[in-house]
Amino acid sequence: MSIHLDSIKTRLVVIIIVCVFGMLLLVASQIFYTQKLVDLNDKNKSLLRLGQDFLQLRRHEKDFLLRLDLAYVDKFNLQAEQFLRQLALVQTTDEQSVLNQDIFHQLLDSFPLYQQQFTTLVQTRVAMGLNENMGYQGEFRDATHRLEAKIANADMLYMHQVLLQMRRAEKDFLLRKDMEYVDKELGLYSTLRQSIEALPPQVHAEFMPLLSQYQQHFMQLVDAYRQIGLDHDSGLQGRFRNQAHLVEQHFINLDQQLQQQVDDAQRRVEITSIMIMLVTSIILIILLVRSFLTLQRAFSNFVMFFYRCKREYQHMDEKSMGFSEFKYLATIANEMIDSRRQMERELAAAQDEIKRLKKQYQSTTSEQSQ
Repeated sequence: MSIHLDSIKTRLVVIIIVCVFGMLLLVASQIFYTQKLVDLNDKNKSLLRLGQDFLQLRRHEKDFLLRLDLAYVDKFNLQAEQFLRQLALVQTTDEQSVLNQDIFHQLLDSFPLYQQQFTTLVQTRVAMGLNENMGYQGEFRDATHRLEAKIANADMLYMHQVLLQMRRAEKDFLLRKDMEYVDKELGLYSTLRQSIEALPPQVHAEFMPLLSQYQQHFMQLVDAYRQIGLDHDSGLQGRFRNQAHLVEQHFINLDQQLQQQVDDAQRRVEITSIMIMLVTSIILIILLVRSFLTLQRAFSNFVMFFYRCKREYQHMDEKSMGFSEFKYLATIANEMIDSRRQMERELAAAQDEIKRLKKQYQSTTSEQSQ
């Protein structure tokens, strides 16, 4: 059975194929981009969990700095190991994005430095002493008490008064972390040292080692505080804080990058869906309009054909009928006209023969009657 490309059946099949193909493309694009959005959403959730883990790290860090309890250091280290494992896992699942990989590498480079600086800060705090009886604080407190007891036992009121002023400057520094009080303490120390040096050699030999130990441990404590940082933006605290902010910024950059990818994927879904529907609609409209015009033209030709058949015999133009079905009908109609013409010619010939025979019969009858 031959297939005519210009037939109504073929045109309907083409329209159906266009509809089905457009729907399949639309469904395929929706499935593809939906899966992509799901993957991006999973990455976003993983990043959110990473951010929560990092916030937990910051919490352990601040708990240690506030309470000076080594239990929070252990929690920090365990949380850091878990964070690095999760970060490596998220990075592995997002190897397709070059921009994201750059940010992951920055995170993997900056986070160990953040962890290392926290460890250094902890070690310095431990050396200073986690309470007043440990480390530099304990040594300084012991030296202070021994010097105070020695001066009090010697009943040296002036030296005791100077020592009290030194203790006040010392405590002002420990409370306010202002080097102005260290300078004040150094001035008072010089005054007290001169007073001790003016004492007899035997008394001088008893007091001077205690004063030297007191001053040595105090300056050791001052240096440790300066190393840690006299405020949040200096020393170890400042560098550690800046490093923590850098890690947080990498998280922000990665979150913004993922959000941008989600927005781009959503825009591509919308644009692709609109383009598929638009192209499918245009093709369908063109096919339907052309089919309608062809059908209307063919129908009009048939109407005119039957109208002309009342008065004259005129063949239809088969090529102008459009659809092959109408061309076939035009061929049959033309054959019908030819057959009718042939029948009319034969009928006319038969009528002429009848008339001839009638005339012949009439002439024969008249001859016999004569």
